[in-house]
Amino acid sequence: MTKTRYSVPPFGVDVFTGNLAGLLMAEIEFENAEDEKHFQVPPDAIAEVTNDPRLSGGRLALTERNELVALLAEFGLKPLDASELAARTLIAPR
Repeated sequence: MTKTRYSVPPFGVDVFTGNLAGLLMAEIEFENAEDEKHFQVPPDAIAEVTNDPRLSGGRLALTERNELVALLAEFGLKPLDASELAARTLIAPR
């Protein structure tokens, strides 16, 4: 599993390559429970996957391409292909 982390405050956005090419995930760390409680998920977020063990780092490291495609399909998604990834612009990696 390889990924590039981009800083898009307040998020860290991971863009995966290899078997997981086309998968983009964003995460945020909160200073305290109160900040987390008041956080509003952006309207263009596809799914909240914090508690989905299939999308944890350790599990993703073992995920094969066909498994990723099937998993994303459960969310009504398909991985981006190389041309779609190239067309997107993100902030510089951190």
